[in-house]
Amino acid sequence: MNETILIVEDDKNIIEGLTDILSVNGYEVISAANKSDTLDCLKYRKTHLIIMDVNLGQDNGFDICKQIRTQSNVPILFLTACDSEMELVRGFQSGGDDYITKPFRMQELIVRIQALLRRSNIGGIDISNPRDIYSGDICFHANEYRITKAGVHIELTSIEFKIVSLLLGKWPETIKRETLFQQIWESEFVESNTINVNISRIREKLGKYNGANYIETVMGIGYRWGVPVK
Repeated sequence: MNETILIVEDDKNIIEGLTDILSVNGYEVISAANKSDTLDCLKYRKTHLIIMDVNLGQDNGFDICKQIRTQSNVPILFLTACDSEMELVRGFQSGGDDYITKPFRMQELIVRIQALLRRSNIGGIDISNPRDIYSGDICFHANEYRITKAGVHIELTSIEFKIVSLLLGKWPETIKRETLFQQIWESEFVESNTINVNISRIREKLGKYNGANYIETVMGIGYRWGVPVK
Protein backbone atom coordinates (compact mmCIF):
# COMPACT_ATOMS: atom_id res chain seq x y z
CA MET A 1 0.00 0.00 0.00
CA ASN A 2 1.34 3.44 -0.95
CA GLU A 3 2.02 6.04 1.73
CA THR A 4 -0.68 8.65 2.16
CA ILE A 5 0.29 12.31 2.28
CA LEU A 6 -2.08 14.94 3.61
CA ILE A 7 -1.74 18.39 2.02
CA VAL A 8 -3.01 21.18 4.29
CA GLU A 9 -3.37 24.14 1.96
CA ASP A 10 -6.09 26.67 1.06
CA ASP A 11 -4.77 27.48 -2.42
CA LYS A 12 -6.42 25.12 -4.93
CA ASN A 13 -3.71 25.68 -7.55
CA ILE A 14 -0.99 24.62 -5.11
CA ILE A 15 -3.04 21.59 -4.05
CA GLU A 16 -3.48 20.51 -7.67
CA GLY A 17 0.22 21.00 -8.46
CA LEU A 18 1.39 19.09 -5.40
CA THR A 19 -1.16 16.33 -5.98
CA ASP A 20 0.08 15.81 -9.53
CA ILE A 21 3.75 15.63 -8.48
CA LEU A 22 3.13 13.38 -5.49
CA SER A 23 0.85 11.03 -7.43
CA VAL A 24 3.46 10.62 -10.16
CA ASN A 25 5.93 9.63 -7.43
CA GLY A 26 3.60 6.93 -6.12
CA TYR A 27 1.94 8.60 -3.14
CA GLU A 28 -1.74 8.64 -2.23
CA VAL A 29 -2.83 12.24 -1.68
CA ILE A 30 -5.62 13.74 0.40
CA SER A 31 -6.11 17.42 1.21
CA ALA A 32 -7.60 19.76 3.78
CA ALA A 33 -8.00 23.54 3.75
CA ASN A 34 -8.45 24.29 7.46
CA LYS A 35 -7.95 22.96 10.98
CA SER A 36 -11.29 21.17 11.23
CA ASP A 37 -10.81 19.28 7.96
CA THR A 38 -7.22 18.43 8.90
CA LEU A 39 -8.19 16.87 12.21
CA ASP A 40 -11.01 14.94 10.53
CA CYS A 41 -8.58 13.53 7.95
CA LEU A 42 -6.23 12.36 10.68
CA LYS A 43 -9.13 10.79 12.55
CA TYR A 44 -10.50 8.80 9.65
CA ARG A 45 -7.52 8.21 7.33
CA LYS A 46 -4.16 6.61 7.96
CA THR A 47 -1.72 9.43 7.20
CA HIS A 48 2.03 8.93 6.82
CA LEU A 49 3.10 12.56 6.33
CA ILE A 50 1.61 16.05 6.32
CA ILE A 51 2.63 18.93 4.05
CA MET A 52 1.27 22.06 5.71
CA ASP A 53 1.24 25.67 4.60
CA VAL A 54 1.99 28.09 7.41
CA ASN A 55 -0.62 30.64 6.30
CA LEU A 56 -4.11 29.20 5.93
CA GLY A 57 -6.43 32.20 5.92
CA GLN A 58 -8.07 32.34 9.34
CA ASP A 59 -6.13 29.32 10.56
CA ASN A 60 -2.43 29.17 11.36
CA GLY A 61 -0.29 26.19 10.41
CA PHE A 62 1.77 26.44 13.59
CA ASP A 63 -1.34 26.28 15.78
CA ILE A 64 -2.73 23.32 13.84
CA CYS A 65 0.62 21.56 14.22
CA LYS A 66 0.55 22.04 17.99
CA GLN A 67 -2.90 20.48 18.15
CA ILE A 68 -1.86 17.56 15.97
CA ARG A 69 1.08 16.90 18.29
CA THR A 70 -1.32 16.24 21.17
CA GLN A 71 -2.55 13.14 19.36
CA SER A 72 -0.04 12.13 16.68
CA ASN A 73 3.67 12.01 15.84
CA VAL A 74 3.06 11.98 12.08
CA PRO A 75 5.93 13.80 10.29
CA ILE A 76 5.02 17.39 9.36
CA LEU A 77 6.73 19.35 6.59
CA PHE A 78 5.96 23.07 6.56
CA LEU A 79 5.59 25.18 3.43
CA THR A 80 6.54 28.79 4.10
CA ALA A 81 7.15 31.93 2.08
CA CYS A 82 9.50 33.24 4.76
CA ASP A 83 12.96 31.81 5.42
CA SER A 84 13.81 33.88 8.49
CA GLU A 85 15.32 32.17 11.52
CA MET A 86 12.34 33.25 13.63
CA GLU A 87 9.95 31.49 11.24
CA LEU A 88 12.13 28.38 11.32
CA VAL A 89 12.20 28.34 15.11
CA ARG A 90 8.42 28.79 15.33
CA GLY A 91 7.92 25.87 13.00
CA PHE A 92 10.11 23.53 15.02
CA GLN A 93 8.73 24.75 18.35
CA SER A 94 5.19 24.00 17.20
CA GLY A 95 6.19 20.40 16.46
CA GLY A 96 7.21 20.49 12.80
CA ASP A 97 9.88 18.12 11.53
CA ASP A 98 11.13 19.99 8.47
CA TYR A 99 10.36 22.99 6.31
CA ILE A 100 10.74 24.13 2.74
CA THR A 101 10.64 27.70 1.46
CA LYS A 102 8.43 28.75 -1.45
CA PRO A 103 9.17 28.80 -4.30
CA PHE A 104 10.81 25.40 -4.06
CA ARG A 105 12.27 22.84 -6.42
CA MET A 106 10.08 19.77 -6.87
CA GLN A 107 13.12 17.50 -6.59
CA GLU A 108 13.97 19.06 -3.24
CA LEU A 109 10.42 18.52 -2.00
CA ILE A 110 10.45 14.85 -3.01
CA VAL A 111 13.86 14.30 -1.39
CA ARG A 112 12.67 15.84 1.87
CA ILE A 113 9.51 13.73 1.82
CA GLN A 114 11.47 10.56 1.16
CA ALA A 115 13.89 11.37 3.98
CA LEU A 116 11.06 11.94 6.46
CA LEU A 117 9.29 8.74 5.47
CA ARG A 118 12.47 6.64 5.66
CA ARG A 119 12.89 7.39 9.33
CA SER A 120 11.01 4.33 10.52
CA ASN A 121 13.95 3.06 12.59
CA ILE A 122 15.07 4.90 15.70
CA GLY A 123 18.78 5.32 15.19
CA GLY A 124 21.27 4.15 17.79
CA ILE A 125 18.98 2.12 20.04
CA ASP A 126 18.20 -1.49 19.20
CA ILE A 127 14.41 -1.76 19.55
CA SER A 128 14.61 -5.55 19.20
CA ASN A 129 15.76 -5.41 22.83
CA PRO A 130 12.66 -4.16 24.67
CA ARG A 131 14.38 -3.17 27.91
CA ASP A 132 13.95 0.39 29.19
CA ILE A 133 17.06 2.59 29.11
CA TYR A 134 17.72 5.00 31.98
CA SER A 135 19.80 8.17 32.09
CA GLY A 136 19.43 10.56 35.01
CA ASP A 137 15.69 11.01 35.46
CA ILE A 138 15.04 10.15 31.80
CA CYS A 139 13.65 6.77 30.75
CA PHE A 140 13.71 5.70 27.11
CA HIS A 141 10.92 3.16 26.55
CA ALA A 142 12.33 1.55 23.40
CA ASN A 143 9.44 -0.83 22.77
CA GLU A 144 6.87 1.96 23.18
CA TYR A 145 8.65 4.66 21.16
CA ARG A 146 8.39 7.19 23.98
CA ILE A 147 10.46 9.05 26.57
CA THR A 148 9.55 10.02 30.11
CA LYS A 149 11.21 12.38 32.58
CA ALA A 150 10.55 11.63 36.23
CA GLY A 151 7.62 9.53 35.05
CA VAL A 152 6.08 12.27 32.90
CA HIS A 153 5.77 11.78 29.14
CA ILE A 154 7.93 14.16 27.07
CA GLU A 155 6.36 15.19 23.77
CA LEU A 156 9.00 14.94 21.04
CA THR A 157 8.69 15.30 17.29
CA SER A 158 9.88 12.38 15.16
CA ILE A 159 13.11 14.27 14.36
CA GLU A 160 13.77 15.05 18.03
CA PHE A 161 13.09 11.42 18.92
CA LYS A 162 15.62 10.26 16.32
CA ILE A 163 18.28 12.63 17.62
CA VAL A 164 17.78 11.54 21.22
CA SER A 165 17.79 7.88 20.21
CA LEU A 166 21.02 8.21 18.24
CA LEU A 167 22.91 10.14 20.93
CA LEU A 168 21.57 8.03 23.79
CA GLY A 169 22.29 4.79 21.96
CA LYS A 170 25.86 5.85 21.13
CA TRP A 171 26.75 7.10 24.63
CA PRO A 172 29.51 7.94 25.56
CA GLU A 173 30.65 8.50 21.95
CA THR A 174 30.66 11.93 20.31
CA ILE A 175 28.53 12.07 17.15
CA LYS A 176 29.74 14.37 14.40
CA ARG A 177 27.36 16.95 12.98
CA GLU A 178 27.87 15.37 9.56
CA THR A 179 26.76 12.01 10.94
CA LEU A 180 23.60 13.53 12.37
CA PHE A 181 22.77 15.08 9.01
CA GLN A 182 23.33 11.76 7.24
CA GLN A 183 21.43 9.55 9.68
CA ILE A 184 18.63 11.90 10.75
CA TRP A 185 17.90 14.03 7.69
CA GLU A 186 19.47 11.93 4.93
CA SER A 187 19.40 14.99 2.68
CA GLU A 188 21.84 17.46 1.20
CA PHE A 189 19.20 20.18 1.27
CA VAL A 190 19.05 20.64 5.06
CA GLU A 191 20.04 24.05 6.39
CA SER A 192 22.95 23.94 8.86
CA ASN A 193 20.92 25.91 11.40
CA THR A 194 18.25 23.20 11.44
CA ILE A 195 20.29 20.96 13.72
CA ASN A 196 21.04 23.84 16.11
CA VAL A 197 17.34 24.60 16.47
CA ASN A 198 16.45 20.96 17.10
CA ILE A 199 19.19 20.44 19.68
CA SER A 200 18.17 23.64 21.48
CA ARG A 201 14.55 22.55 21.55
CA ILE A 202 15.40 19.08 22.88
CA ARG A 203 17.50 20.62 25.67
CA GLU A 204 14.59 22.84 26.63
CA LYS A 205 12.21 19.88 26.79
CA LEU A 206 14.54 17.54 28.69
CA GLY A 207 15.94 20.13 31.09
CA LYS A 208 19.05 19.28 33.10
CA TYR A 209 20.13 16.59 35.53
CA ASN A 210 22.26 17.68 38.48
CA GLY A 211 23.21 20.78 36.50
CA ALA A 212 24.28 18.87 33.38
CA ASN A 213 22.69 19.10 29.94
CA TYR A 214 21.48 15.80 28.55
CA ILE A 215 23.02 16.80 25.22
CA GLU A 216 26.52 18.29 25.30
CA THR A 217 28.14 20.27 22.50
CA VAL A 218 31.65 19.14 21.61
CA MET A 219 33.11 22.24 19.98
CA GLY A 220 34.23 21.77 16.41
CA ILE A 221 33.02 18.15 16.30
CA GLY A 222 29.39 17.57 17.19
CA TYR A 223 27.33 16.34 20.14
CA ARG A 224 27.23 13.61 22.76
CA TRP A 225 24.81 12.41 25.41
CA GLY A 226 25.92 14.08 28.61
CA VAL A 227 24.42 11.95 31.40
CA PRO A 228 25.53 8.34 32.12
CA VAL A 229 23.32 5.61 30.68
CA LYS A 230 22.36 2.39 32.43
